Amino acid sequence: MREQTIMIVEDDEDLHTLYGLYLQGESYRILRAFNGKEALEILDHERPDLIVLDMIMPVMDGEEFFTRLRTERKITDIPVIIASVNEKIPQRLFDLGNIYTALRKPFSMETLLTKIQEALQERRA
Repeated sequence: MREQTIMIVEDDEDLHTLYGLYLQGESYRILRAFNGKEALEILDHERPDLIVLDMIMPVMDGEEFFTRLRTERKITDIPVIIASVNEKIPQRLFDLGNIYTALRKPFSMETLLTKIQEALQERRA
């Protein structure tokens, strides 16, 4: 079975490092983007199995990235886990489809791993 790839779209370098090291330790391949614009550029040549998406970022925030991903790029098969300090995620994003869950920061790495595993399992089913 091939190594599964997780794209982390997060502007906080410390969180990037924390998520990346933890998930690499669980045998996932990690793609790193520090804003939505970088993430869209990576998607030109990479296809992750799942995206962990921060909402508040410079250059292009998570809401704009997710909207472009689903509407302009027509990429609807990649599940997204939103990781945000905001309690409220706009309903219109859920309406665009395939948001597996939204986690409110801070959360444990075990919680993130569990949600990633569940989303990937559901995707394969």
